[in-house]
Parts: sequence; structure tokens; C-alpha cells
Amino acid sequence: MGIAATTQAEPSLEPLSILGVGVLPFELYDEAVAYVERSITSGRKSFGVAINPEKVYQAAQDGELMAALAQADMCICDGVGVALAARLLHGRWLKRCTGCDLFFRLIARAAEKGWRVFLLGASPESNEGACDVLSRQYPGLRIAGRRDGYFTDSGEIVRQVNASGADLLFVAMGSPRQELWIAEHRQELDARFCMGVGGTFDVVSGKARRAPAVFRRTGTEFLFRLLSSPTRWRRQAVLPLFLLKVLQEGLVLRRTVQ
Repeated sequence: MGIAATTQAEPSLEPLSILGVGVLPFELYDEAVAYVERSITSGRKSFGVAINPEKVYQAAQDGELMAALAQADMCICDGVGVALAARLLHGRWLKRCTGCDLFFRLIARAAEKGWRVFLLGASPESNEGACDVLSRQYPGLRIAGRRDGYFTDSGEIVRQVNASGADLLFVAMGSPRQELWIAEHRQELDARFCMGVGGTFDVVSGKARRAPAVFRRTGTEFLFRLLSSPTRWRRQAVLPLFLLKVLQEGLVLRRTVQ
């Protein structure tokens, strides 16, 4: 959520700027779910993004990604590094609200409320498997449509999503592709809420293993991913660079206050 988008946030939820990306300080997942529900019932479109240090750091180097994040209405604190940055920059510790956990809570609420869901992205196997698992686990869930991430004609996908009458669109294309795609097509899409969910369909289908609970509780999923796939070290190497930029920004803020 860009700082310019604060007018769409709830009055009591002013975003905290993390290197130019505004993150909403939800205390509970229920608050985030309620935010989405208000968007759907009011007919207002909203765009959610799970924010982690990699995404913030990349946006600081990539104007197109920063512009896409500025379109988002609901940026959530997905990574412990973002929570730490909020503490260093604003003296406030953000509660984590991960994209994967929020996805499951929104699916549960969709089944309860009768909202129509469209799953876009991942491989054909993961996409189909995720739909099958969710349909079994959440009786009453209305999966209005699905499509894997292997496509070339985005216009066709937009038409398919709109024809389905979906209220919620979850896009699993990996970051930043999913955020850029949603931002590019947001005005054409009729779905009330759109959100990128990364590898969530792989997790739901069983193709990928989610980090054990101890890593999730401590916000150290990145360590589990690094241990499981050491080749990811290049992606994790951005963490110290992110913290360095946060410290530099903190110094600038303190000098401004003085």
C-alpha cells in the first residue's frame, strides 16, 4: 500500500512507511479479514500484498514494482524483517500477518459467506490439486474458476475471471510477477479483492512443504527455506542490505526530528 493510498485504510489503521511502502498495522488476522469483507460488501475494489524485506528492497531499486505496491490498498507484514524495520523506524513492533495464513482465513470466510473464488497461477498440477484440497476441506466453498500460470494472453485471463463472477482472486505467480500483473490489470478485473499468494497453491496441493510451526511462530521461515534449498542464499543475501537501508533511513528520520 503506497503512502498515497492511505485514504482507503480504516481511520484507526494508519500505515507505517517501510522504505516508502505503507504497511497496515493489523493486530489480528480477524482485522485483515474484516477489512477484506468490508471491501466486498461495499462493492469497493481492493488489492492486497504480503510485504517482506525482499519485496521492499526490490521495490526501492525498481520503480515499476514500487508503483505497483503504491496501488495496493492493504499491505500486510509478512516478514519478521518488516516487523523489525517498523520497530527501528517507528518504535512500533508490527504483528506478522502472513500471506499464506491470511489466504486460508479468507478461504474459510468465503465458504461461510458464499463468496466466489478464482485461483490463478502455479503449475496445472498444483492449481488443480489446490482446488481439490480446498473443496474437500471447506464445504460450501464456491470455486468460480481456476487457471494455471502458464499463459500468454492476459486479456483472455481477465475475461475468464470476470465471466466467473469471482469476488476474490488469488494469484500465485511468484513475486514480483504477481504484483505487477495485478497492478497492470486491476482496473479491468471485476473481482472485489485481488491478492498475490506466491507458492501457496504448491503448499495446499502438497507439492511443497510449509515451514514447520516453530519457524512460523518465530518468523524465521526464511531459515527453513534456506536449509531446505541452499541455492536460495542469493535471495536471502538481500536481508542485511535491507536492514542497512532501514538503519540509514532511521538516521535520516532522527536528524529530521532534531
